[in-house]
Amino acid sequence: MPKFFQSEIAAYDGDKGGFQNVKFKKNDFRSSTAAEAGAVLEFIPVHYPNPPVIQFIAYITNLSETYDIQHAAEQPFGRTNPYYIWQGNNRTISLGFDLPASGVSKGLDNLNNLSWLLASLYPSYKESNTATSIAATPLFRVRYANLICSSTQGGQGLLAAIGNVNVSHDIEAGFLSANPKNMGTSFANTAGKVLSEAGFENHVSEGSKLLIPKLMKLTLDLKVVHDHALGWDYHTGDFRGGRSAPSFPHEFGLVREASDPPSSPGMSSGPGSSGAPAGAAHNDATTGFDELGGENFGGVDD
Repeated sequence: MPKFFQSEIAAYDGDKGGFQNVKFKKNDFRSSTAAEAGAVLEFIPVHYPNPPVIQFIAYITNLSETYDIQHAAEQPFGRTNPYYIWQGNNRTISLGFDLPASGVSKGLDNLNNLSWLLASLYPSYKESNTATSIAATPLFRVRYANLICSSTQGGQGLLAAIGNVNVSHDIEAGFLSANPKNMGTSFANTAGKVLSEAGFENHVSEGSKLLIPKLMKLTLDLKVVHDHALGWDYHTGDFRGGRSAPSFPHEFGLVREASDPPSSPGMSSGPGSSGAPAGAAHNDATTGFDELGGENFGGVDD
């Protein structure tokens, strides 16, 4: 079992204490301060109006990124190796995290946030009585400190589609049982008090029996949708994200010294220099740049 935070209120940066329903967004998708600090893992669906802010205390068990770089290979006659023409990069983040329940209150909180997340995996529809009127594909803003974040619009999570979600209930860890009684009265039991204080007494029937896993394990993939320019300017060597997306992808780095600007193609950068970008040699069979800087097989045209 993961070690519990000494205070769940501290984990949420004082923004939440005990079990309560999720908050809802209306005008923006700015992440909470707890998500910015990495104390909670936060999901905000963006494909339907007034979405919930879905938060889990960040017991991260796996966080890995894959950049699937795709090329088209062109094989000229007589050449040992093909030319590779870049086609695109698919970025995927694999994420695993635990949801431990320190008691009935936290267990209900986990179930509630999990319900919002799983239900939000489905699209929005223009019409309620047909499945052929999909209005928007499920997309999320996901935030975990600077490791999962958007480089644009300070404070927003990374835009992504979620795939391959797996929820595993740890049977060996056991279960908690919530059986609310006398809700809304001074005679309410623990579950009854917790549900009443959170405003759920009209949504959970008196005497209902809720089974709460003490530990749930979630794994999922984030299929990243970048909302800013990527790549490099052929003439200046500057990152195309520029001011809108500095320090991609983890809010650090990509700093170029102003005293050492890159040379532009066609301009001499020193004795004997061809003026081509670093690593690109004229008449080089590896890069495909010709003597006059015309046709090349690396996917960049003058």
